[in-house]
Amino acid sequence: MGSALPPQQHAYNALFPCYVEVCAVTQFHQTGAKPGGWGGHATLFVNGAEIEAGAGYPRLRLAAAGTGLRDPDSGTGISVNKIFDNVTWVAIPGRDEFFGGGLAPEETLDEEFYEAAVHKATDAGWFSGIGIKDEVIRQRPPAMPSAEFVVRLSIGTDYALNFARTAYCARLPMSREALGEVIAYLNGVNESAQRIGYTWNMYTNNCSHVAHNALAAAGVWDTKMVRGPGAVDIAKDVLSVVRALALSQMSDLSFPANTFVRLYEAGNERPIDNVVAAFRNHDVRRTLDDGWMSTGPGALIATYPMRDASRNRMFAAGRDPLVFSVPVFWDKEDKFKKLTRATPAIVTDLSANLASFRDRYAKTLGNQRAVDDEVGVLHRGESERDFRAFYSRFYQYLADELKRTDLRIAEYKRLAGSS
Repeated sequence: MGSALPPQQHAYNALFPCYVEVCAVTQFHQTGAKPGGWGGHATLFVNGAEIEAGAGYPRLRLAAAGTGLRDPDSGTGISVNKIFDNVTWVAIPGRDEFFGGGLAPEETLDEEFYEAAVHKATDAGWFSGIGIKDEVIRQRPPAMPSAEFVVRLSIGTDYALNFARTAYCARLPMSREALGEVIAYLNGVNESAQRIGYTWNMYTNNCSHVAHNALAAAGVWDTKMVRGPGAVDIAKDVLSVVRALALSQMSDLSFPANTFVRLYEAGNERPIDNVVAAFRNHDVRRTLDDGWMSTGPGALIATYPMRDASRNRMFAAGRDPLVFSVPVFWDKEDKFKKLTRATPAIVTDLSANLASFRDRYAKTLGNQRAVDDEVGVLHRGESERDFRAFYSRFYQYLADELKRTDLRIAEYKRLAGSS
């Protein structure tokens, strides 16, 4: 049987062994049943993380450096489900199982394969230790084991995503240290759910909040406030939207498609071409203080399509996830369509992406002006001392990244030639 893994995955993992992938997935629609929610669903895929065995509930740990991270099937999928009670998320080992459910490209998803996938997940214990809400568990058929019941409610949402959904994913390479912060955050929310339970809410505490705040823990962006399901909490979220539009800030509402778009922006569109603009961007300054910047090579867009209708007897295609967008003020819908329908080659093809960032670094370094010239354009209230320190770190980082990118280009050519 053939592999369902993307053809460039081995080369990508070799060059970027630590990364996070945020995915916005389409609507769940089992054949003959009512379609699922209109907002879509968000998941994470973390390369460089592995499941911590023996914890009794889903926990992660950093994989030892160099231990199989180049394998195209390495990594761990993370998914939040509103039915979970004593955890917030479940962890699924391996890219192929998380996205493809182990289904090879030439195979058909029929009832026999579907049932085999259910029993494989049950027997593997991926959902062991996970309790679900009382109102859901009461729907379990008396003869069905509880573990199998949880798996049946999770297939196509928490694993085997492409049985039922297309996944639009934005990747972000990061340092091993930053990835450790992502893992620590994820472990923390599951630890909290073990103590006090998990209360999902469509607006104030959903799958996208977990993905967003996991990346915030690594400094990628500001944290979103997680609130309860009460009317007062929802009112606070609405006010956060008004404030965000008025002040060009981020609201506390979180939607899967928007998180996907924002991670693309963090990986590709932050101001690394101008030292003053970079200094004025607090996300750039925060990550550079930690020794890295989010905008850089490897921040690709990947689409993992739902099993084609001609080979899918179990699910029908659902609608795209909702994009929260305000025309003129905050228009994200057009960008989502561009990234999912007419994706530029520089964010889908690794070779083109590396070449683009190499040119970008070289141009910025070539246009470097003396620090005294740059100080002259600072606004009143901006610290000259802070800027001078930032200036040195900024250009040193770009020079180092240019060297690393040249090495990656050479290594990519070697890997491509040997495949």
